[in-house]
Amino acid sequence: MKLSKFVSIILHPIFMPLLALYLTLINIPSVGFSINHYLPFIYGVIICSTILLPLFSIFILIKNKKVSSLEMSNHKERSLPLFRTVLWMGLGFYILKDLLVYSPIIEAELIGAILIILFASIISKYWKISLHLLGIGGVVGVFIALQIMYGGVMNLLLLFILLSGILGVARIDQKAHNHAQIYIGFLLGVSIELVTLLVY
Repeated sequence: MKLSKFVSIILHPIFMPLLALYLTLINIPSVGFSINHYLPFIYGVIICSTILLPLFSIFILIKNKKVSSLEMSNHKERSLPLFRTVLWMGLGFYILKDLLVYSPIIEAELIGAILIILFASIISKYWKISLHLLGIGGVVGVFIALQIMYGGVMNLLLLFILLSGILGVARIDQKAHNHAQIYIGFLLGVSIELVTLLVY
């Protein structure tokens, strides 16, 4: 397996909402202090609504020949599975809404993630924006906001900026995207999460 392919798999956008949530709670425990007893349930809902159910939906679409593969190389194939992912994530958010009022940061992170997928669904009808850079850009946006509000996550922020660069190079190397699709995906992901957390 090529290194660029490996990087694209381990930094797949489907894992980013869960990763951002986990790293936030580990590095800023006060964010989740009021919901500590419910964290196994919260993680379970997040895993189901952001990973398992979206993957299940994509496999159904592949079986019905509405999507050619998991990679969805044709950007026009992406809108439907992305919109279904928005619905699954919205359901997960609805299930957790009574708990998330006690942790506005986590609530804002999930709203930002849903908005990123919604924007991706709309844009993908017309243009092949990088979903990988949207996802990791969202994580960078989260850490910029957390650094502004709490401090103490600068190392994580710098690490994910570095990983974003590596991922961008990997996607170019795989000829999955051009530079504009990489840069705009990253900047949009950063902007959506950063604004959502700071405003919300």
